[in-house]
Amino acid sequence: MKLTIEIPQTKSSHLTYSVRLNLNEACTRHHKTLFFCWNIRAGIDKGVDIQRIVDYVNWYGEEILFKKFEIEEQYLFTLLDEDHYLVKRALKEHRRLRRLFKIDTKNPMKSLIYIEEELDLHIRFEEKQMFPEFEKNATQKQLKEIKDQFNKLLTNTDWKDQFWL
Repeated sequence: MKLTIEIPQTKSSHLTYSVRLNLNEACTRHHKTLFFCWNIRAGIDKGVDIQRIVDYVNWYGEEILFKKFEIEEQYLFTLLDEDHYLVKRALKEHRRLRRLFKIDTKNPMKSLIYIEEELDLHIRFEEKQMFPEFEKNATQKQLKEIKDQFNKLLTNTDWKDQFWL
């Protein structure tokens, strides 16, 4: 069986198409945050001194993650209505994660495990459920601004003690 499709003759000026916008920089930052989670797991699995991991987690939270949250809240979440159920969930998770980063000095291992697990779930939620919604609403200009903001952030490689290697 042979499938034949006839394409009507059309002037190129009548052709329309849509360019799918993407959030490459936001995705890249999310993947780097997943590496952060992996680094915590690797440090624990290797038996690295807990204080070294705690120092890294504190640095990452202050220097990268909470700043990333601010960018998301200011530039990405505003692409949707403030009452959108996904925005409400993400903001709630951001608040929870900020609280989790106040590491329990009596049981830091428990805190590290919670941070790693909750942050991993949060990143996957944003990528799978929120990013498609953002892409529907963002303009090229907005995406450029978002990319510029994310590019200002530090990365894991800026941390001096890479215990996970």
